[in-house]
Formats: sequence, structure tokens, C-alpha cells
Amino acid sequence: MSVKTELHPEIIRDFHNNAFSTPVIGITGGKGGVGKTTVAVNLTAALAARGKKTALIDADVDAPNGGILLGMSLENALDVTVNEPIFDSEKCTDCQKCVKACGMNSLFRSKEKTITLLGECNGCEVCFLVCPVDAITQGPRSVGTTYKNERGNLTLYTGALHPGLAESALIVNAVKERAFAEGDSFDVILVDTSPGTHCNVIGALKGAAYALAVTEPTPLGAHDLDLILSLLDMFAVKKDVVVNRADLPGRQAAIRETTAAHDGEIVTELDLDEELLASYLEGIPVVDFRPDSQASTTFMNMADNLIAEYLSPEQQRTEGQS
Repeated sequence: MSVKTELHPEIIRDFHNNAFSTPVIGITGGKGGVGKTTVAVNLTAALAARGKKTALIDADVDAPNGGILLGMSLENALDVTVNEPIFDSEKCTDCQKCVKACGMNSLFRSKEKTITLLGECNGCEVCFLVCPVDAITQGPRSVGTTYKNERGNLTLYTGALHPGLAESALIVNAVKERAFAEGDSFDVILVDTSPGTHCNVIGALKGAAYALAVTEPTPLGAHDLDLILSLLDMFAVKKDVVVNRADLPGRQAAIRETTAAHDGEIVTELDLDEELLASYLEGIPVVDFRPDSQASTTFMNMADNLIAEYLSPEQQRTEGQS
């Protein structure tokens, strides 16, 4: 059942506000394992093969694998840090305002004038703000890394959260900021989100003019497709659906009904394909691995449709090879 939620128009405007004119396309999905990254990587490679300067932002920061599927290493690392509190017991008056204010309940008072950080710190800095005697200073802590690599017309931006940490939203924001700072240098930007409908997905999709929701014809696929399409409706993102493994016996009718209920269309159906699987195992996009395959033709057609819809006439005329 669809969830209907109306957001304030100001929130919608902020969600769609970008400082550049380059179109941003989200590749997303409510369920993991449906081939979302496969679609993102191959569509990116197809756009690059059409001569378009294309950026792919791998915003699945808990398990980034866009570089693996593109056969590109992670280079040009930049550290992502948060400021965590350092306590000065000599200045501390033992008011414990910082302990009470910590939204993550990560501060512990073991004895008088001794505050210890025992849990995760998300860098919100509220403890600094409430301390009346400036007994807390800031110290940087690394929570993840962003990367950038280029190959021909294709630029890959990757965000990776350090294992075991909880600040994934900070990494999503950091990798998007790094890419968006150069947004005007591209013809098109694709964003590969993590699966689901949580805050990291919303953050990854912020600024997207259009999104492709990838699913599969299974009961879980249909259920989670409804969730992700509801989220896209909430933020007024134009969207359509890609059905992967479309020839599986399953819930094709449910996928069609769910898509129609959200005023979307199924724009692509990908059958099980040995060439696509082989390219996945080799870590080479199928449009480069087997340019004459059916899967390659499908992704090139998808790229052509995006070019016709979202690129300017001048950009559409630009042709070349990656």
C-alpha cells in the first residue's frame, strides 16, 4: 500500500535546488540485490561511449562497488572527518550539561569533573555549544574517504565509510559535495544510491531531476518498489522503472500495477543475460565488453533516451568515443 505524504513546498524547492545546470539522474531501488549498480555502471559507460562527459557518484557508501564493476581503481583520496569533543577537567565545573544534551547518549560521567566519550560521536557539536566554561575543545576524527578517478569521458566519485562506524550520511554528503563542486564540467551526472528508503537514499537523491527505480519481478521486489516510488513521489522526483531479470517467473503484473499507480512507466526490461553476467564477473561494462550484445544495445538505447530528454540540443550533437 502506498504511503501518501505531502511535504512543505519549501522543502521540495530546496531538495531540487542545484548550483549548476547539469542534469542529475538517480539510480535507486527499494530492495538490495536487484542489479541497481549494474544498471548505474552500464548506463554511465553507455553515456560516456556516446561522447558525453559523464560523472557517476557511487553514494552507496557502506558497500561501494561501482569502481569494481567499472574496472577503475579508487584514487585521489580525501579524508572525511568529524569534530569530536576533548574535555578539560580543570576547566570543567561538573554541570553535566554536555552529558544531558548529547543526542546519541555517548557521554559518560565516571567521577567528578570527568566526562568520557564512550559511544559514537556524529560531530553535531551540541556539547561545545552548551558548555558554559569552554571546557570542551574539538579534535578531528576520520569517518571515511572520498575518491575520484577519470577515464576518458567518465569520472567516478566514490564515498566509503570506515567499517564499523555509523556516520554514513556524512560520507554521502561529502562525496556529493565533491562531485557537485565540479557539476558544470559534465553533460550529465548519475547517482547510484544505496538500497532502501532511508535518509542516505534521500540525501543521495537530493538534486535529482529524474530517477530510475530498479526492481525485479518478485514479491519483495514489488513491495519495495512501491516504497521507493512513494519516496520519489514525496519529493516530486520524476521517475520510471527498470525491471531486471524480467524473464523470471514471478510478479510481473504486480510490478506493472505498482508502476502505474505511481504514474510511472517501465522503460526497460532486462532479461537474464550471459553476456551481462560475464561482463559483471570481468569488471568491465557490457557496452565495452560485448558492444554487439543485446544488453549493450539496451543500455545504449537507455542512454540515447536520457540524452534526448535531458541534454541541450548542443550537447546532443556532441559525439565521440570514450
